This record gives sequence, structure tokens and C-alpha cells, in this order.
Amino acid sequence: MLRCERSQVLRLIALGIAIVASLAVALGATLSAAHAAPVGTLKQFRVPTSDSEPLSITNGSDGNRWFVEGNLDSVLQSPAIGQITPAGEITEFPVDCSFCSLSDIVQGPEEGILYFTSNEAILGRITTSGEFLAPIPMPETDVLAGDLAVHGNDIWITDFNNDSLWRYNVTDGQFTRFPVPEPADVAVDLGGRVWFTAPLAPGIGELDPATGAATVTPTVRTPRQLTVASDGDIWFTARFEPQGVGRLVPASRGTPGVVTEYPLTNVGPEGIAASPDGTVWFTQSTKDNIARITDDGDITEGKVVKKSEPFGITVEPNGDPWYTMLEANKIATLQLR
Repeated sequence: MLRCERSQVLRLIALGIAIVASLAVALGATLSAAHAAPVGTLKQFRVPTSDSEPLSITNGSDGNRWFVEGNLDSVLQSPAIGQITPAGEITEFPVDCSFCSLSDIVQGPEEGILYFTSNEAILGRITTSGEFLAPIPMPETDVLAGDLAVHGNDIWITDFNNDSLWRYNVTDGQFTRFPVPEPADVAVDLGGRVWFTAPLAPGIGELDPATGAATVTPTVRTPRQLTVASDGDIWFTARFEPQGVGRLVPASRGTPGVVTEYPLTNVGPEGIAASPDGTVWFTQSTKDNIARITDDGDITEGKVVKKSEPFGITVEPNGDPWYTMLEANKIATLQLR
């Protein structure tokens, strides 16, 4: 979930930080993270449009990375979808909307089509050749479509405004609504179980699409973004105090839903993405770099770029992370080999 709806969540969460901190209890383990020296070669690429404010980023079926531009500070400048090649060549595709703010983008079930959301009650579509397809109206006009996840022929959409997750099936074109508590981000594991962050709980939610039943596992920290690691564990970021990164081991793996949280200080964990090697990468928005964490809590960081504000992140199939620099107006990649 990224801007306008993300900003609303930020305000709501800020109001509850003091309460959450006072109610924090030992809900699993809290471990210290061990840091290692920076790794990789950092490459940065400036987005052609000034102050475009790149937000979320994803892998496209064409082998390129795709990202949304927020243009949050300019009502006169149209937001855009951006494409960046492995060599760093960027092409921008302006979105035809008035006073809108883009949120998230994901590769859809169909080859060559990406889906994106905005503060309008639609599901946008763009092909990997840069052609915008007719947007898909959401079933209700007050839907605040936020973050996206894909599993099979289904696209999952957060709707914090209505305490709901929506499922859109690209085959039959049908939407299904699932009531859940204040979903901020969403991910789907290989078994089709749907996971979401519930920042106001605070906790990590799990939805069984077959029954519509949802449960929330409490966390000490306020979860922001989440991802499913290659082993099935659920990892999440907590940007607000107390900051940190956490891991939930699902009950489906033979555990009762154990949560382990790794405290961090003054780094602002935001975006998070799983790597093929089993580790997880996350952006450190206030420390101006990204970091990798293992199951043991070992953290390895990338190079710091001052005043860059890393935000969204994805990991390409070869294991190299790509991420957006909101303040620096750049797309960056950390080449590990």
C-alpha cells in the first residue's frame, strides 16, 4: 500500500503508537540482530521526471523492473508507471488521471500484464509494452485499493478503508470481499493462504480463502509491510517505535504461530522482499540504505546514500535487490556478484 491510502494508515498508526507501546508484552522472542559489513556494488539510476517520488517496485514478466511514481507534492504533474531495464534504462508511462496518487504495482497472472492501484476505486492495468488497458472498476466506489498480491489467477487487494481484502479473479472477472481487520499489506504463500498486516491490532493476519475465516497473531511491534520467505515463514517490517523486523512461523509448519522480533533503532524499516536464497531484504528508509536478514537475525547492509529514503523493494530471480529511492528520485540495485 503506497500513498494516499498509505499516508492515511501512517496517521492512524501514529495515533496508536503510545497505546501499543504501553500494552506491549512478550509475545514470542525478541532477539538482538547482529550486523555485518556492507556488501555488493550499488548502482543508481535517476528517474527522468524530477520529483517523481518512486514508490513500490516489482518484477515484470519481461525481465524488467516496474515501479509506480507518486508525484505526491504536485497536483499539476501526472503520476506515472516506470519501467527500468537490467542495464538501468528507464521509460515512463504517464497515467491519465486527475489528482490521483498511485499506490502499488504487481505482475499479474497473465503474461505481459501488470496491475496497479491508486486512490481511485479501480484496478489499473498496463502491458509490458507500455499500453494501458481499460481499468477495472472496483465493486464499491469507496474502496481505497492499496497493496497487491498475486496467486494463481487471483489478485488480492487491500482495502483499509472498509476493513476488507478483495480477491479479483482474472478468469471470470469476479470480485469477492473478505472482511478482515484494517489490512495494510497482503501476501499469499504457496499453499494459497493469504497473509496481511493488521497495524492497529497490532499483528499479522491470516485468511483462509476457502472459509473466509481470519485470525490475527499479535505482535509487539506495529507491522507495516510483509513478505513470504522461500521456506514459508512470514517476515514483516515495523517502521514506528519500537522499530524492527519480525518473523512469524505459520502453524502449518507444525508450530503454534511463533513470532520472533528483531529490534532496530533509527533505521525506519519499510519495504520488504524475499530472496530466492531464503534470506529477506528490507529498506531502511531513515538510515538511507537496505539490509538483508537471515533466520538467525544476522543483518548485512548495503551502502548508505544520504537523503535517499529507500522505500519499495523487490528481488530479481538472480538474488539482486532493486529498490526505489523516494527522496533521491532514483531506482537502485545492489549487485551481489
